Parts: sequence; C-alpha cells; structure tokens
Amino acid sequence: MTELAIAWILLPFVAGLTLYLLPLLARGLTLAIAVVSLCVGLGITINQVNTAFVLLDSFGISLRIDPLSGYFIVTNALVILAALFHTWQAGYKAFFYVLLCLLHGCANTVFTSADFLSLYVNIEVLGIVVFLLIAYPRSDRPLWIGLRYLMVSNVAMLFYLMGVALVYQASHTFAFSALRQAPPEAVALILMALLAKGAIFISGLWLPQTNVVAAPVVAALLAGIVENAGVFSLARVSLLHSDIADIVGLFALASIFLGAVLALVAEDIRRLLSFSTLGQLGWVIIAPPAAGLYALMHGLAKASLFLSVGELRHYRLSELRQEGLPRPVAIALMMAGYGIVGVPLLGGFPAKALTLSYLEPWQQGLLYGAGFLTATIYSKFLFLPRYPSKTPMPVGYSAATMVLLGGLALANAGYMEAYRSGMGLFRAVLPPLVGCGLVALGVSRWESAWRGAWERLEHLLGVMLLLLLGLVGLAL
Repeated sequence: MTELAIAWILLPFVAGLTLYLLPLLARGLTLAIAVVSLCVGLGITINQVNTAFVLLDSFGISLRIDPLSGYFIVTNALVILAALFHTWQAGYKAFFYVLLCLLHGCANTVFTSADFLSLYVNIEVLGIVVFLLIAYPRSDRPLWIGLRYLMVSNVAMLFYLMGVALVYQASHTFAFSALRQAPPEAVALILMALLAKGAIFISGLWLPQTNVVAAPVVAALLAGIVENAGVFSLARVSLLHSDIADIVGLFALASIFLGAVLALVAEDIRRLLSFSTLGQLGWVIIAPPAAGLYALMHGLAKASLFLSVGELRHYRLSELRQEGLPRPVAIALMMAGYGIVGVPLLGGFPAKALTLSYLEPWQQGLLYGAGFLTATIYSKFLFLPRYPSKTPMPVGYSAATMVLLGGLALANAGYMEAYRSGMGLFRAVLPPLVGCGLVALGVSRWESAWRGAWERLEHLLGVMLLLLLGLVGLAL
C-alpha cells in the first residue's frame, strides 16, 4: 500500500519530466494524470479512507490520506482538467503542460503531507511553479508580478523554516503532532507563513494584483489549487491542536469580513473575485472538520468565475453595465456566484450548512451576517444586462465550465443532511433575496478604485512582521 501511494504521488512529476522527451503527448498525458488523481480522490472520499504511511520514523516524515485530503485531491484534479480543456486548442507549448503536471504533483503531495519538512519542500517547489505560470507570457508586467509573488512566498517560507527548526529542537521530530510541545515563537512563525501562503486576512493582499495580471487560466489555478495548499495545512494543524484552531479561527473570521467588504466596493470584476477569495478562504478554515467540502465548492466555483471573466472584453463594472455580458458567460457567472452564496442545489449550500454545524451560536450569527454581504456581491451579476453571443463560445471554455459547474452540482452529495431541515433551506434562500433587493436599491454602485498601500511589495513584507508579533502574543 505504501508503495502504491508513493507511486501515485510521483506519477505527475515523472509525467512532467517525460513531456520534454515526448512533447506530442503533452495534453494526453496531463489528461491521464488528472483522471487518475480524480479517481484516487473520489475513492478516498467515498470510502472514508483514513491511513498513514511512515517513511522515516526517526524524523517523523510521513504521509496521511483521509477524507480531508481526499476532497482537496478531487478539487486539484477537477481544476487541472478544466485548465487542460480550456487551453486544449489555444496553442500552448509543452512547457505549459509540464508546469501543470508539476503543479498537480506538488499540490497532491501537500495534501498528503503529515510533517513540516515535506510540507516545506513541496510548498517551495509549488511557489516556483506558480512564478513560472504567472510569468509564462514573458512580458514585463507578468514577470514583475511573478517575482513579487515569489518574493512574498520565499520570505514567508523562510520564517516557516525557522519555526520548523525550533519544533525539531524541542521534540526531535518534524511531525505535525510535535507542534504541541513547540515553543510559542515556533507556533507563531509557522502560522504566519501558512496564513500568508493561504491568503488569509491582510497577509493575503498579494492576491488582487496577481489575479489582475495573470492569465485567466492561471488565476483559476491560483484560486482552485494554490491557495488551497496553505489553507489545507492550517486545517490539518487545527484538527490536531485545539488551541491553534482558536487562533486560526480568529484570523479566519477577520478574513471573512475583510474580503467581503473590499469585494463589495471593488470596481474591477477581477479584484472583486480576488477579495471574495480572501473572504471565502476564511470560511474554509474556520471549521476544520468541514474544510474539505468547502474547499471543493469554493475551488470549483471560483475557477469557473475567473475563466468566465476571461471571456469578457471589459472588466470595470460600470462598463459592463453599459455593454452587458454574453448570455452563456452570464449564466456561468450567476451559477458559480450563487454556488458560493449557498443557494440550494449547488455545492455551496451543503458546504455552508456543514461549516455552520461545527460553530458556536455567536459564530453562526456572524457568518450568517457575512452571508448577506456575499449575496449582495454576487447579485451584481444578476442585474448586468445580457445579450446573445454573436459567435459560439470557445469549445475549451465550454468544456472547462461544464467540468467545474458539473462538479459544483455534484458536490451536493457531500452533506445531504443539509436538505432535511426546512428552516435551513429558508435561511439559505433569504440572503440572495436580500442581496438582490440591496443591489436593486443601488448598493451595487458603491464602488471604489482604491489601490491600498497594503498591496505594495514592501508593505506586504512589513505586514508579515506585524502579523508575526501579533501571533507571538496570541501564542503566549
């Protein structure tokens, strides 16, 4: 069993290197790898597999495969499939598919890592792959944004490595369970790095500019896979240590409201989606036992949103109110957006219901209030004019959207108990109705072209230091 698990983890890396020798097989081999991972992830989730593989016992190097990792693996596979279909006829070179395979492999390894050292290696490689994807057009702006992402990532992981060294010094193991005996400064260093990688609260303000400059397919990969690598690790550690879960919960709650408020007043639709991601990632980690289902829902919906926005000629909401949306794109935007809001029959409804079931009543009340903000944000799409598309939508976009939205609908099976409560259904329908009412009253025009100083590189790095000081205080 251990050998099979290792072989599956290594498969995308071997495939990626093989593509250099057989570039004609690039798309087919990437497709095969994604299908294999999808089957593995579904098998883990449906059969509730829960097992660990010890690789180096003396150092605590091990793998863990359980339903939490299964949900993230399924998300990874479906987003890779969507990205592959979207670029199938776009003339991308084999190198792009090499990067897809490496991204796929690094993410799967992160989702099965049970020790800090393996996690560090794979997140670092993942950062390099993301830089290459952002900079793929080889023009000045994407190259600078890619370097900016790499700088933020490397600084965060430098602090992480310092924390891991302190953990090993205290317990002589790299296992996640060793964090219980670690000194407070080690906890602060590791959490600060993972909050930055997972784009939580103000440490995630690197997202907006990155998504604006990156190609739509890369923005979809960031939203569906890359940010999940950071939040997965936070969810895994929170499940092992209740004290750490309390600290992470505070940052998750702050991220939920910060992201919702900034998204509500964003004038660029790409920045709106980026700030919404900032808030929704807080939802993922606020209830760690429900993190898998919520990450699946959000990853599929947000990847679909970014791919759909890539089909538009304008990105400012004021311009879209004048020109309108192609009808197929408008339908995809509304389905994915209301999936995040939590409308029944889409994956967001059971995901939100399961998340709320693990929270205290006061937390449920706050998040229900945040749900009205989210509903107002995505109700903006409903009020944009629509027109029939004069030319058929690209086949790649249509196929990718079918994969993502189909997965979003099937995610309902993750928590069918949500549909047994009539009051739960009523509470799910109320926010979209209120959101539509607020947009009709003109809330959708509360927009700002604000580009905060917090988004500049030097301030992003400074925020990490402030965040570290706050975490040290909380840990103590």
